[in-house]
Amino acid sequence: MQSNLNESISKNDLSNHVDNIVSIDQYKSKLGDDKNVIVIAIKIKDKNPAMDLSQFLETGLDLIDVEPSPGPDENGFYKLYIEISRDSQSGKKIQKILDDVQRVDNAIENWLFTSYDNKNPNPWSLEAFEASVETDAYEYEIKHNPKAEEITEKKAISDRLKFLKDY
Repeated sequence: MQSNLNESISKNDLSNHVDNIVSIDQYKSKLGDDKNVIVIAIKIKDKNPAMDLSQFLETGLDLIDVEPSPGPDENGFYKLYIEISRDSQSGKKIQKILDDVQRVDNAIENWLFTSYDNKNPNPWSLEAFEASVETDAYEYEIKHNPKAEEITEKKAISDRLKFLKDY
């Protein structure tokens, strides 16, 4: 596996700065429609390590956006918000992000994650991710927008009636 380390941050520079619980799909996208974007939030002690990790992840990964929070939360952590495309490769992209973060903070032994449907931290795995996070934009819209299914059903009925009329 290729390393994405550059001059601004080196292996294990952020040791004991990154929280091992990652939030996935619990925040709204800043740059896109939520049905097309997954937002990942990683908590980091102190502002400078958050900025360093932001710059580090922006290099070499297929990300829409990376941005640290402007200030700390009530526990003194800064959140690093990472936006990626919602697609069939989302889990692998997140795994790559976690692998890269672990290179700069190898004190992390096991990743845990929370999601929209899972508020309690669960051990990270691709299987657990796929079971709790919708990676298909259409399915996400149906699940999270009660009117979307109704609109889809009406369109299907309308399309069927048009077909029958012309038949």
